Amino acid sequence: MIVRIAMFMLALSLLPGCVAFERAPVSKLRCDPALTGRWQPVKDGPLNNTVEIGADCTLRWPDEAGGFHRATLAGFTLGGDRYLVFSPTDADRLLAAEGDLIRSTPKGSVFLARYRIEGDSALLWLPDPQIALQAGTKGEATGRRIEDKFTYVEGDRKAIATLLRKRGDAMFRMTEARGTLALHRLPPETAP
Repeated sequence: MIVRIAMFMLALSLLPGCVAFERAPVSKLRCDPALTGRWQPVKDGPLNNTVEIGADCTLRWPDEAGGFHRATLAGFTLGGDRYLVFSPTDADRLLAAEGDLIRSTPKGSVFLARYRIEGDSALLWLPDPQIALQAGTKGEATGRRIEDKFTYVEGDRKAIATLLRKRGDAMFRMTEARGTLALHRLPPETAP
């Protein structure tokens, strides 16, 4: 129950700041083997449950009934930066949004998160909706608000890739060393 409440509170705080993209900037997503393992959010982070990422990119985390939620982690690398791509269904499940993302996002859209792994530490950043709204210079994707719920970035694969290359550091607040979520990989001997 505590995990569900924590996820719900995180979802409430993040939903108005969500950024959906019309599509991923690449045609083929891949599994990053560096993500494999059990990860524990840092003590002062927004979540307190351990997540497990399998070699097949299956993300599992405990649910309130004693079972597990599941989502698929796939992503891409663009100019040396790593991104995860979430369908609205997986993003909704991760944020415990209770269907809001599924109902509100245009068909085929995705959610992106940028991440960095150094040793047994991982940092994850979500895009800043205000910077996404400012997108739209020549060759870039454009941003707009949808139903005052989230920002939607439109464009073809090339335009979204251009936006991420030109403004990715600012959009994902890469100057914030702490990230949106910090995780620590648990040693193999503590894994089941």
